[in-house]
Amino acid sequence: MNFIKKINFVGVLFLLFWSSQLIGQSGTNPFELQHRADRKTKIVDPNNDIIEEATGVDAAAQNPFNVIRTTERIKSPTASPNIQNSPKKEPTVVAATDDKNFRFSLTLAMLISLALSLSIYRAQITKAYHAFTNENVMRMLHREKGTVAYIPYYVLYVLFLFNLGIYIYLLLRYYNLTPEISNFSLLMMTVGSAAGLIFLKHLVINIIGWVFPIEKETSIYSMTMTVFGIVLSIILFVANVIIAYAPPQIIPIVIYLSFIIIGIVYFFRSIRGLSIASKFLNRNKFHFFIYLCAVEIAPVLILWKVATSGIGIQ
Repeated sequence: MNFIKKINFVGVLFLLFWSSQLIGQSGTNPFELQHRADRKTKIVDPNNDIIEEATGVDAAAQNPFNVIRTTERIKSPTASPNIQNSPKKEPTVVAATDDKNFRFSLTLAMLISLALSLSIYRAQITKAYHAFTNENVMRMLHREKGTVAYIPYYVLYVLFLFNLGIYIYLLLRYYNLTPEISNFSLLMMTVGSAAGLIFLKHLVINIIGWVFPIEKETSIYSMTMTVFGIVLSIILFVANVIIAYAPPQIIPIVIYLSFIIIGIVYFFRSIRGLSIASKFLNRNKFHFFIYLCAVEIAPVLILWKVATSGIGIQ
């Protein structure tokens, strides 16, 4: 028993002797990332001031409360002032007004108006078409002017003014000439302008008839304008529907085609007007020339100038 205790005691001494020969942590730490330790670091205190530059191993021995930033490239930080730049004001760009729903409402109103007109005033529209193609029918229709039978023609003429205003509205919207004006306001302006200009022309013609002894001829010509407007209303209705819903590549063709048709109708009406005033041409050439320049040619040239400058035609 004593022999076993002696052997155990000797074994403990032997272990203590060999344990003194072990050197712990004498080599490199196997858990240390050498590629980070070899980098240069900047030791920065909380006030963003650089204290010194050191390697990764030396930096670990510094104050643990310092912020250690490891970088491949050593750059001295520049203090950026904490000043918020005032936002730059971008130029205001007025976008075109989206009027798809408004166009649908206009188309629905035009369809309802046309359907009511064709169902209620079918006979008057037929007479207006015959008066458009035949001057004798025009003179026969003139006899009804001033009576109750002529009232439907005024109603149909109002429909023409409405379609003309929509036509101008669609042109302005297509070429984006007035994007800052609301849809309803622009429609009221176009319809009101068209109605005002045509009413002014009728007023000038009536004043000429009162001043000079040609009241009958001016009355016939005024009625001719009404009949041609009724026929032109149907043409404008078709053009308005196509311009409102046609593909973009077709709309310019429709617009120029409508210009041509309106020009032909206007030229035909001018020929009819010359036929009505033929007996005054020989003795009143100067007065007739002034009338043509002031009432017939000048408004057309002004409207054409405004339209072409808006769509870019030189």
